[in-house]
Order: sequence, then structure tokens, then C-alpha cells
Amino acid sequence: MTRRPTTAMAVLTGAALAASTTATAWAAPPDHAKGRGGGPPAAEDSYPVDGDFTDTWTRTAAATWELDDSNTLPLLEESPVEPMSDEVWVWDTWPLTGLDTRTENVRGWKIAFSLTADKDLDFVERHWTAEIGYFISRDGRDWQYQGDLFPEDVDPPGQREWAGSSVIVGDRVYHYYTASGTEGAADGDLEYFRQRLAVASARIVAGPDGVEFTDWTDHEIIAAADGELYQSLEQSAGSPIIYGFRDPWVFRNPDDGEIYMLFEGNTPGARAECDEDDLGPGPYPPLEEGAGFYNGNIGLAASEGGSMTEFELLPPIMSANCVNQQLERPHATFRGGDVYLWTITHKFTFAPALQDTGSDALVGFVGPSLRSDYEPLNGSGLVLSNPPENNTQSYSWYVMPGGFVESFLDNVEGEYIGSLGGTAKIAIQGQARTKLVKVFDTPFIR
Repeated sequence: MTRRPTTAMAVLTGAALAASTTATAWAAPPDHAKGRGGGPPAAEDSYPVDGDFTDTWTRTAAATWELDDSNTLPLLEESPVEPMSDEVWVWDTWPLTGLDTRTENVRGWKIAFSLTADKDLDFVERHWTAEIGYFISRDGRDWQYQGDLFPEDVDPPGQREWAGSSVIVGDRVYHYYTASGTEGAADGDLEYFRQRLAVASARIVAGPDGVEFTDWTDHEIIAAADGELYQSLEQSAGSPIIYGFRDPWVFRNPDDGEIYMLFEGNTPGARAECDEDDLGPGPYPPLEEGAGFYNGNIGLAASEGGSMTEFELLPPIMSANCVNQQLERPHATFRGGDVYLWTITHKFTFAPALQDTGSDALVGFVGPSLRSDYEPLNGSGLVLSNPPENNTQSYSWYVMPGGFVESFLDNVEGEYIGSLGGTAKIAIQGQARTKLVKVFDTPFIR
């Protein structure tokens, strides 16, 4: 299940993909195939963070994906929550954190940041006008919308803002986000889909009446896909799904005390090769035409000298070649010396032969260090899934320390909600198994 990055692999752009499947019989594994999935767990090994080892979420592991009471969210017949805002749709959301990944309060205020779009727009069109807004709360349950995060007189790079993270250091908050689209590009142009990682920081001022951000720095592009470690926009042009170089999440690694950034990427080149490391020992569905376009990965960058604004790209820590094209919003929690690596994905971004069993879901892995031989949680990686009766009920799950998971409600009984849903609680049993414990009635952040 090991992989070392090469200079020719794969990334993607495009439109929504129609689900299709091929043969139902599963292939027998090669005698010498490596990987984890069907048999006993392999020994977990750690590797240098700045090394070139990339673990794999194998086709074998993903083929064991199965919904049950331990991982399936309840089907909703009506929305259990009131909208957070009457003005804007709300989706991908993250709390203000410290570098230790824990939620921070500032003078008694909790602060959450969300992708937002005006409710005059259809919910399905929200991605192409997205801006980061922010909310404040005294108790983490009742939220007050504060408007756009970035001042009106600031022109961030790109045409829109996609997800990221916000980290407080002293009295400054560093806002990492995805600068999506090249300024001036028309819908349908390749540049309309370009993604780069950006940062701007501001001083946070909190008092009895609320929270403000002042003394803004210029917005900086801090990383772009290079076509060697991560698929570039140009390499992705033939893909059926939009490529990914987005969702920066910044933290301090407890193992070495250094600052790193996780993000979503894709394997470089036009498509992945689908080799034995990607497939695992079996059984798994036979490779279908175009499986190599499904080439998502979890990228890593290292702070240069402890800087919050200068990062060096490193090889990815996880790939999903021939399994899934999108490993979105990667983040981590730390427990008992282990790293729990979390990501989210869609049913339609699984390779076609895996789409029948796949679902919109929270996916997780556990390993002994940041760059290591990870074990998929629960064997397949599946942690939380939408119910099969409504696969798009909620999305964008974000795991906070303590096993509390926030997400947004997409639709209930066909009605778009566009607001945070009830927070879920998961329990980690042993080292590598999880269980859904409860879904609360309110969207709270701990």
C-alpha cells in the first residue's frame, strides 16, 4: 500500500459526473500485491515528514464500504434547525482554532467562518460566487451573522473564496483560504477553475458587543499546483470532474513542534496509473475505463522557519488513485500518540465501479505519525455517511477534538437548507474503529 510520488501521475476539472458501474465480479489479487484491506492489518510504520512516502487508500479497502447503524446518519423528514442567516446560504464551516487544532474563545466569543452566498441565488449556484463570512456566539449554539470576513475595499486574488482555516496566534488571526478562479476568466474557460492557496491576517478585537478584524495584511498566494507533486489545472483538462488544489488547513504537529498545512490535491499527470499499490491485495472491482481519472490525494506543505505565510510543498501523505477523485477539506486530530486523518468525499467522485456502494461521507484513517502507514478506520475508511434514502442530506463534516462533528444541511425532503445542521458525536473504540453516538438537535461548536 506504499507509493512514492513520481513526476508523471494525475488531477482534474469539469462538471458533475453521472454515476456508472461496470462488471460486478471482483478481481482476484496479484500474488505479490501490497496493501491493507481484506486481511490482517499491516504493521504501521512512520516516515520522515519531509520524505517521499505516500500512503494509499486502496481500492481493496474502499470496496468494503458498507452502511450500518454505526456510521449512518438518521434520515430527516424536516429540518431540525433554524437557518443561521436569512441573508446568505451557509455551507463549508470551520471554527477559529489555535495551532494545536483546538477551538479558541476570544473574550468569551466563539467564532465560526463559513462559505456564504446571497440567498437571491439558487443554492446549487452558490459555489461560483462564494465569499467567506463569519458568525459569533457566546455559547457556541446561537450564532450571529457578522457579514463578509474581508473588507469591501480589499480585492482578494481570484474570483471567489473557497474553504480553508483560521488560526489565532497572539492577537492576530491568519485566514487561509482557496483563491478560486483567475480574475477576468469567463465561465467555461480553463482559468475559471484555477485554484491556489492564499492567506491574509488581521488583528482580532473582541469586546462586549462583538468581534472585529482590523489591521489587515495584503492577501498572498502561498501555494499553487506544480504539475510534479500535484496535478496542475492544465494536466487536469481531460478529467470529468474539477481538479483540486484547495482547502488549506494549518496546524502544529505535536511530534516535531513544526507548522504544516494539509490541503486537497490530485496526483500529477493526466491520469493515475492504477498500480498494485493503489489496488491493494483484493478483492476489488475490476478496473474500469477511466479509473485513472480518480486520483485524489491529501497534500502537505511545511512552514519555512516557523512562518505563518511561507510554505514549501512536500509530497502528499495519502493518495486515492483509482478509488476517489476528491479528498476534500483534510484535517487531523491527535489522540494517544496517534494521528487521526479526516477527509470528506462524494458518491459521484468514487471511481465508477465503486459508486454503487460509495456515498457522501466522512472518511478517516489512523497512523502513528503525520507521514505514516495509515489504517483506514473501520476497515474501509467510512466514518459517517448520509442515509441512502437521501445521499445529499448533509456534507462537509469537520471533526473537532473530542469527537464532535459539525456539518451543513444541504437538503431535507428536497428542500434546500443551506445552514449548519445538528452536531454529531462519534466515539473512537480501540484505535481504529468508530461509532456514531448521537446527533444533537442544535449546531454547536465545542
